[in-house]
Amino acid sequence: MESFNDNTLSAYFPGLVDVCVDDDGQLVYLVSKNGALVIEREHITETECYCIPEKKHFPFTLPRASEVIRYYSIDDASLYDDLLAYLKRFSALDDEQWAIVAHYVFLTYIHDHPGIDYCGYLLFHAVPERGKSRTGKSVTYVAFRGIHLVELREATIFRYSQNLRGTLFFDLQDISKKAERAGCDDILLLRAEKGAKCCRVQYPDQGAFNDTVFYEIYGPTIIASNEQLHNILETRCLPIIMPNRPGNYENPRPELGLELKERLTAWRARNMNARFENMETLEGISGRLWDITKPLFFVNSLLPVDHGVLRDSIMAIAGEKHESRKDTLEGRLVAIIKEITDENGFDQYVEWSVRISNIRKIFNEGKPEDRHVSPQWIGKRLKSMSLRTRMIHGHSELRLTPEEYATLLEQYGHGGRESGMPANSLPNKEAQYQEHKGEVESGRESAKIVFNHPDECQIFSKAMEGLNWEGGKTDQEKIRLAMQAVEDWRKLEDAPF
Repeated sequence: MESFNDNTLSAYFPGLVDVCVDDDGQLVYLVSKNGALVIEREHITETECYCIPEKKHFPFTLPRASEVIRYYSIDDASLYDDLLAYLKRFSALDDEQWAIVAHYVFLTYIHDHPGIDYCGYLLFHAVPERGKSRTGKSVTYVAFRGIHLVELREATIFRYSQNLRGTLFFDLQDISKKAERAGCDDILLLRAEKGAKCCRVQYPDQGAFNDTVFYEIYGPTIIASNEQLHNILETRCLPIIMPNRPGNYENPRPELGLELKERLTAWRARNMNARFENMETLEGISGRLWDITKPLFFVNSLLPVDHGVLRDSIMAIAGEKHESRKDTLEGRLVAIIKEITDENGFDQYVEWSVRISNIRKIFNEGKPEDRHVSPQWIGKRLKSMSLRTRMIHGHSELRLTPEEYATLLEQYGHGGRESGMPANSLPNKEAQYQEHKGEVESGRESAKIVFNHPDECQIFSKAMEGLNWEGGKTDQEKIRLAMQAVEDWRKLEDAPF
């Protein structure tokens, strides 16, 4: 056997199911090798010899190796239902909320799976005395290496994240403010993404490069908070709003979840290398919400649970997030854009523009003059929303296409067009501009005119008005000349159609 000068203390390495307790009460590695579970006192690779840290470094209950091996050898078909029964002993949630929580517990056991890139945060939010802490602790005691924290210390978070790869339960009154004060806000924002690291200058006396340490911070996260989270942090959360259901519930204790931890650890061993099929995004779930819920659907594919239960639960969260976006400044701007677009029928075009001055006028209505926002403020907000603006003839305007418009409405909770048309479909152009239909069809051969922008319709109308006043031309000649004026405008404006 190859000898090593130094042994490396480690609680995590590829192939490790978990650190467990053997029949003699000693800590051992439980490793998955060739489809079987193997107990090791130390783990040796070609370059390293890993040894287990002392028991005091594991602030959570450790599964018994013999029990994990026993459950690994059987078909534990009732695991999901038994987990739900356990959780319901300590608090009350709606069935769709329990589905999210239960799937999240399973996710903590395979969050390091190579096919999973994100692990969102499970957020319990409500006023005091709604059972947030009790529910969070009951989840933590059965989660993979669950640790209950009542303070924010970046050194502690770094060590638990990098050394233990555990599930962290932050039980704080106002986590957003405390994270900002403690300088931990970057950790909370990045912890949901696999591979994310935070850097800190730890050894300034060692000079460039050697002075900096990079810490791995990815891992499952549970949050209980009385106060609303910062909107950016909240986008990484699966919110569970605690219902007001007083009752005589049990108090969660770590030992009450030990058997389930052992069964879940065996489930982890069976699914560490599971294959996940590619998934298409579900209608109504997009962006970051899809990123953090997709792993839950992967978990669902490994459980004997109806796919529709989880889908309906996620859709309920999507609906709540869309509604909450309506109350933001961006949501208000989108509502104004929709109001102007619907009033003028702009969404009947291939592309249209909305003047920034018109958006500003409606946005400032009913506000004191000293609270009015400037056109520049509106323009910067729209650009931050990835919308296109431009200056034309001294006026700033927003440019939109039907696809961009539909995406905007969906993202900010306005559904689709009130006309009921599909979000990505275009109306029949032959039905537009009826005022010119008689003139266009007056010749032997009917001509169809399609305008791509409201300005084109106005240019055509003015040209036709002038040609009618001049007289001496046939209807076909007038139409041809009017369309030439539209084509000249397109070239002048460098229009993309």
